[in-house]
Amino acid sequence: MSFNPFAPLFEVPTRLNLPIENHKEFAIISTTGIIGFLAHSIFLLLFWYFDVDFMAYLNIGSILIFAAIYYINRHSVGKSSLLIIIASLEIIVHAIFAVFILGWTSNFHLYLFVPILAAFLVGKVNGISSYILNLFSISVYVFLAVYMNYNNPLRSISEAGMFTFEIMNVINVSSTIIIVTMYYNYVTNEAVKNLAKLNDELKEQSQNVMNFNSELAQQTEELQIQSEQLTHSNKHTIDSIRYALRIQEAVLPSVSELNTIFGEKNVMIFYNPKDIVSGDFYWAKEKDNNKIIVVADCTGHGVPGAMLTMIGESLLNNIVLEKGITEPALILDSLQVYFSTLFEGSIHNIQDGMDISISNINKEAKKLYFAGARNSLTYIQNGKMETIKGDKMSIGHSKIKSKSIDKFTSHQIDISVPTMIYMYTDGYQDQFGGRINRKFYSKNLRALFFDIHQMPMSKQRTRLKMTFVEWCDFAKQTDDVTIVGIKID
Repeated sequence: MSFNPFAPLFEVPTRLNLPIENHKEFAIISTTGIIGFLAHSIFLLLFWYFDVDFMAYLNIGSILIFAAIYYINRHSVGKSSLLIIIASLEIIVHAIFAVFILGWTSNFHLYLFVPILAAFLVGKVNGISSYILNLFSISVYVFLAVYMNYNNPLRSISEAGMFTFEIMNVINVSSTIIIVTMYYNYVTNEAVKNLAKLNDELKEQSQNVMNFNSELAQQTEELQIQSEQLTHSNKHTIDSIRYALRIQEAVLPSVSELNTIFGEKNVMIFYNPKDIVSGDFYWAKEKDNNKIIVVADCTGHGVPGAMLTMIGESLLNNIVLEKGITEPALILDSLQVYFSTLFEGSIHNIQDGMDISISNINKEAKKLYFAGARNSLTYIQNGKMETIKGDKMSIGHSKIKSKSIDKFTSHQIDISVPTMIYMYTDGYQDQFGGRINRKFYSKNLRALFFDIHQMPMSKQRTRLKMTFVEWCDFAKQTDDVTIVGIKID
């Protein structure tokens, strides 16, 4: 058997007599302590190197905090909630000072999502504490976004330094989320295996001292207990995911925002996740008379896909709002550069990314500019329907290296006449159903667009929803579905 020198750092000390069901909390807090200690040690060196003295001194305190968290976790029982709260508050305070000093583009604001993940995984910070902690993280995120939009950072460093922090923070937050989640799953599986082993031993002992009737009664009781535990665990997981849904919905554009950008009764959204949270997302902003709408389909669906949507939305805010890039093809090029380096330092073969379409509506120029990564745009003018297909390459995936990235194609449409456009992911057209259980297909979806394009937007959405429900019938939904329709007068 091979020896792992790092294993003792994560193993539960026998002196704690910690129940198996608490091993996952112990593992997550130990991992948090070690990652926090190492990450802040690296930040300490970087801040000293780039002469950001205040942040360097702050990181010394952060290192001591995470060292104390790791030590307390290994020498006491029942303090997991307190330790998670302390770690979360440290991360939030660190992010606040870093954004004030270096600015929004340093990407330190991304760390504000880490406390939400920690509270979800550990599951011990519940009730009012969880709501307050998560609400505080979101409030700080919104405050910093608004404040830094009108104020300059307190400290300026070199472009190389700022780029180092931008890329490092995106990679660090993404890697932390993936590592902690994977290790949480590993420890949970090990705990389930150990629990199953203990149950087998109990059953064997019962068979030696009880008759058939008492054995049957004992097994029935054990199965009932396990069923109740599973029900409780499942309920907690579903409740946590539903709370994550509220977070995801909070960052999607509201109806009032879309009406402000594109005009009241000129926009329609059919958004139908496969699971509670979605791997699809849509994004809309107005920048210098450019009305930009994005529809994206991230790898997978459910919680993994939802995590990528948060990264995608943050990168779009940075590229469009902070850097001022509004040309769709250039936005895709920038996203490709970010995603090609996102998991570059990971030891795992991670194949994550997104299919995405981007439109820029400029009414002054009477032009619509479009670019897509595997996603298409369908538009109708003067009773004629056309479809512009996106380039046959996705955003991201670790096999794509930044030195060999192809540029995305820019398309242009004259919108001097009334135009109806539709942007969509592949979930609707790939849905199985109908009498012979086949896909809906893109041809039928475009025909449906043509049939409804003259209807009011609310009726268009109703027709899309009714058609989808009737097509699915009793079939299970296979993917997240997102369709955005915009009427340009």
